[in-house]
Formats: sequence, structure tokens, C-alpha cells
Amino acid sequence: MVGKMMILDKPTFRAFLNTPKILLMSRLLLLLIGIGYGVLSIVSNISYISSFESDVLKNFFVPAIFLGFGIIMVFITKLGLTFLLWAGARGFGGPGILKELNRATPVALLPGLLGVPFLVGIGNGHIGIFLLLIISVLWMYFISVRIIQTTQNLNGVKSYLSVLISFIFLASIYYLVVPTGSLS
Repeated sequence: MVGKMMILDKPTFRAFLNTPKILLMSRLLLLLIGIGYGVLSIVSNISYISSFESDVLKNFFVPAIFLGFGIIMVFITKLGLTFLLWAGARGFGGPGILKELNRATPVALLPGLLGVPFLVGIGNGHIGIFLLLIISVLWMYFISVRIIQTTQNLNGVKSYLSVLISFIFLASIYYLVVPTGSLS
């Protein structure tokens, strides 16, 4: 079902939200994405992790910390994106159904895994890594539009504009929080 959502199949979004175990599926997907973020953070910091002398630190505790922070980072991102999409939809006249939006937002974060290598510094500025970031943001945008269309009953230009406003706000916050040296 999530695979069909990745290819933007509109009826699948409603079917996903009507699934009896939607809460479990949403949380499991969020956990898997968090683990993915954590693993990519481990890969990008492998030289730091291997610098520890203790095998227990090197092979268990430090990687577990990276995995934990990956999960926390994805959870916080989900909350932020959910509220931004909700606010954007409300601004364009949507009903503001936060419950469905909250459960569908992890699907929008899944393509973000393609952009993580750029964000954690893997690839040393290679153009392919940058292209993956662009693809992931665009893919997340279109999935978010489908989520808004399904959960907030906004169609056409309103759904695209509400998500665009949400993404611009999210990008501006990201730009303010992230040190400028990591953006170059």
C-alpha cells in the first residue's frame, strides 16, 4: 500500500487512512524511517565511531545513540511537517482534520531518505547526491499534496499552494537552525 502511495496513486491514500491498523502502520513506518536516518548518520560518522578504543562503545553504544537520534529527529520532523501542512491547509480553507494528517505524514517523509546523504555530508558535494536531495524534496512535495487533497479536501491550486507555503516555511526554519558552514 505504501508503495502505491509512493507513486502518488490517489485512491490508495484514502484506503491507507481507512485501514483498521492505520495507527500501527503509521508508527511502524515512522520507526523504519528513523532507523534509516540513523543508519545513514552512522555511515557518515564511521571514522568518528571507529575512533573509540572500547569495543562496547564502538560496536554498540555509539551506534545506538545515532539510531536513537535518527528516530527522534524523524519524530520531530513528522510533528513539524504535520503542523505546517495543517496550518497551510487551514489557511486555504481546509477543515483542519489533524488526526488523519498526523497519521499520513510519515508517508511523506519516506522519500526524504534520498536526501539524507546530502544533509549528513556523504559524497563530498557530488552532483549526484545533490540531485538526490532535489528529487527527494520534490517527491515529498507531491506526496504531501496528495495527503492534503485526501485529508483536507483541498483540490487544485489550493492544495499545491498550501503545501508550497508549508515547505517554504519549513525550509526557512531549517536554514535558520542549521549552521551556515554545513550548507556550502
